[in-house]
Order: sequence, then C-alpha cells, then structure tokens
Amino acid sequence: MLLEQLVEKAGKEPEHDWDAYYGWLLSAHAGREIEGYAFWQCQRCLTTNVLLLPARYGKCRCCDLIHLP
Repeated sequence: MLLEQLVEKAGKEPEHDWDAYYGWLLSAHAGREIEGYAFWQCQRCLTTNVLLLPARYGKCRCCDLIHLP
C-alpha cells in the first residue's frame, strides 16, 4: 500500500517549482539577475554548494575542495 502511494506521488507534478525559487533566491542575494547556476555536492564532506555559471570551477564552502563541472 505504501509503495503504491509513493509511486503515485512520484508520477505527479511537484507542488513547488524549486528551480524558479532558487533562481529568485540567488538573484535576490546577488542583487542582480542570475541566469546560470548549478548545485553540486562535495565528495569529501557532503556539503551542498552552488556554482554560478560560466565559472570554470567551484570551491566547497566548508572544506575548500575544488570541483570541476
């Protein structure tokens, strides 16, 4: 029963548009329109980071590990 409900929920449209929300949030913090961004997870400390495109690399905000997109 629970598995069937989870499968049904996975097939539905999401309740919130998270891409639009994070685009708005990043633009609000930057003070300008942010067009390209990507999220990545650090392999060392598992921190979620944001990469503003067209950057060549990203740096983890916790352990300073370099990430190449």
